[in-house]
Amino acid sequence: MDRINGTHGVRRPEHLRNAFVYHPPYYLFGTETINYFEMGPQNSCGIPALKVWLALQQAGREEYAQMISDDISLAKELYLQISQRPEFEALSCSPSITTFGFVPLDLDRTHADTEACLDRLNSEVLSRLNIGGQVYLSNAIVDGKFALRACLMNPRTSQSDIRELPSLALQIGREIDAELKADALRTKRR
Repeated sequence: MDRINGTHGVRRPEHLRNAFVYHPPYYLFGTETINYFEMGPQNSCGIPALKVWLALQQAGREEYAQMISDDISLAKELYLQISQRPEFEALSCSPSITTFGFVPLDLDRTHADTEACLDRLNSEVLSRLNIGGQVYLSNAIVDGKFALRACLMNPRTSQSDIRELPSLALQIGREIDAELKADALRTKRR
């Protein structure tokens, strides 16, 4: 929200106060300051269930259940896509989350520095994917490995998005690998 003199950009901030102000005896705030708890419905305590309730009111129970089912299917599809590409390591798939890592084909997995190298490589893949703006992934640590984490909860995510993500991650992974290539960690090609 736009904050203009602490009013969150509304024309008449007193309307927010009239709607949301509540002063139990244990609130000992002065009136000379802007008390942001007076500007919204959460007061001093969050209401996590409100988001779920609003979503159910908007979409209805059946559509909400379908959206969750779609997210689970997309996560499974992404895991399958990742599993079929030799330059990826599929790490986990839980209801709507898939984790994976980029692993160059010529990387010697027995070298002592390999896992640290992979962590740095995948951290940079994550950074460039997110900066690129086409996808947004987060990270996770799975079995001690830095992982790319796709959390599929946006109802606008499509099968097309799932098909494109591995190719995009692969392209960026290869670019970074070429930049960071450490010959000591490579096996000899025959």
